Amino acid sequence: MLGGWCFLLGVIIIYTLLFMATIKSFEELEIWQIARELANNVFDKTQLSSPLSKDFSLKDQMNRSSGSIMDNISEGFGRGSRLEFVQFLSIAKASATELQSQLVRCLDRKYLKNDEFVQLNEIAFKVGNKIAAFMKYLNTTNIKGQKFLNRGTENEKQPTPKNAKRQTPNNENKEGNKKNIEISNNTKQQTPNNIINSKSAATPLGAYPHARKVGNLLFLSGIGSRNAKDNSIPGLELDSAGNILKYDIEAECHQCFANVKAVLEASGSSWDKIIDVTVFLTNMKNDFPLYNKIYTTYFESVQACRTTVEVKSLPTPIAIELKVIAAI
Repeated sequence: MLGGWCFLLGVIIIYTLLFMATIKSFEELEIWQIARELANNVFDKTQLSSPLSKDFSLKDQMNRSSGSIMDNISEGFGRGSRLEFVQFLSIAKASATELQSQLVRCLDRKYLKNDEFVQLNEIAFKVGNKIAAFMKYLNTTNIKGQKFLNRGTENEKQPTPKNAKRQTPNNENKEGNKKNIEISNNTKQQTPNNIINSKSAATPLGAYPHARKVGNLLFLSGIGSRNAKDNSIPGLELDSAGNILKYDIEAECHQCFANVKAVLEASGSSWDKIIDVTVFLTNMKNDFPLYNKIYTTYFESVQACRTTVEVKSLPTPIAIELKVIAAI
């Protein structure tokens, strides 16, 4: 239950974040909030009570790196231009990576205990990944930013051609109707009614589609490891009562990822456009190491944000299910 609420909250945050028009100030950005938390934690570790406080050079570098993440996110937002925002986000992400290297130096010099290092490094890694996902979206959207609102294109500023004045009212109506039809068609493509189902993925178990388009985003329903042809689950053995005797998490991972890929491509998206992944495992302790290794081979170049949660069971006797958000 908790995992489900966490996932829902994550979707709301990501969805709000990606549509910049709803963000009124940089303080509302989740990436800035995480960066602020990180900067405060780093500052606390560099105070007089810490051995790090005597290494003036390193502690100054760490405070500047963590502060740079916050400041570049806010400055990029304040520029009011999509391309400038991407530029400053790139600097912020680089600062997060720089801080991770400095944290390793602290660990090597025994300034930080292992659990302190893990905590700070995870936050730095998290904010870096979320910044990368945001940059990826901004690089694919047509939104120009506040700076360019109400600015017409060169074509829009040109005077109306003389022959346009000679059109009869009937012609004008026809042209107007034609434009209205085109606008209507374009609007249809952007409405939440863009529902996708793929024959290359197992049939949904209930009244829901494989995916749904909303603006420039694609939201996939939970997709597991059932085979599209016969609903079989690779490597699964059940007893007469339907209890699991044996399952193969490796085979299920590959089938699950193949199903996700099929839905993405049927929706006009692709694997490299994945932004956020929530993974549900039924046996975290036993399956996480192998699942994580396989996941890395598929997602290493994608660098999508990820959350992995354990659930007691899934609707069918599968061991893994993915919930994905991607760009179109």
